[in-house]
Amino acid sequence: MYNIRYGLSYLRHRFLANNRHGIHSPFVYKLIDTVIYDYTSQKVYRDIKEICRKQHSDKSVINTLPLKFYRLLYRFAVYFKPQTVLLADTEDYISAFVIKQANPEVQSISSATSGIRKADMILADALKQNAASFLEKVMPSVHDDTVVIFANIHRNAATKQSWEQLKLNQQVRATIDLYFIGMVFFKPGMSKEDFKVRY
Repeated sequence: MYNIRYGLSYLRHRFLANNRHGIHSPFVYKLIDTVIYDYTSQKVYRDIKEICRKQHSDKSVINTLPLKFYRLLYRFAVYFKPQTVLLADTEDYISAFVIKQANPEVQSISSATSGIRKADMILADALKQNAASFLEKVMPSVHDDTVVIFANIHRNAATKQSWEQLKLNQQVRATIDLYFIGMVFFKPGMSKEDFKVRY
């Protein structure tokens, strides 16, 4: 029953979501067109697949992130070139590996909010961190160009509710909902808008 509900929820998302042609924000359109919808094969994807296989041998674990998440994270890290990264999960070795592969010049990947004054990219799992509460906690580390990425924002009723609550934060300028992940932006000058994107 759980998987059926999750699947139906995903189908509803796809029905309501836009592709890049339904997006009027130049920033979001470019991100979708050049990063999210870039399906070009990369050599590093084989390495990512292997490390995912070793880390997650039990495929029945529901919070195991799909391989496409890490491929997308790689493209995000190439695109945004984060110098400082904050990981909410101290055991998130795969994301750290992916980011280092995408941007070898990254200066800091930390799981301690006190150790980073300003973070360019912040990653969290909505199953482990209440999205709205976590965002409030890390706001001192956020600057205008920070991107916050939450995984599993639609996994259950609690994660959906916290994602909706997060979108009400007045410091959030835009969100992108790809269903299995959500992205949060703070760029000044952007109209406050929430995008559902088909992926």
